[in-house]
Amino acid sequence: MAQLAVTESSAGIYLLEGELNRSTVAHSEAVVALQKNHKNTNENGVVLLDMQGVTHADTAGLAWLMNFLKSNLQQNIRCELRNIPESLIK
Repeated sequence: MAQLAVTESSAGIYLLEGELNRSTVAHSEAVVALQKNHKNTNENGVVLLDMQGVTHADTAGLAWLMNFLKSNLQQNIRCELRNIPESLIK
């Protein structure tokens, strides 16, 4: 099982790397850190998740992502996703 890492590359831009699935979402310190720091936005007032480094995603990863987006929307924080993995799109 590959771990999930979240790195803030610059203000409000977060790089996700590894597996986004039931095992990693439930036990990832990176996800907890992202949820705490997600109010950091880029110069356009947007939180950007770059998912280029996600090697595998399942329905649990999709559920976490949907809840993350919903939580931000409720707080009037705009989010954008980039490089969404094919496994998540399907």
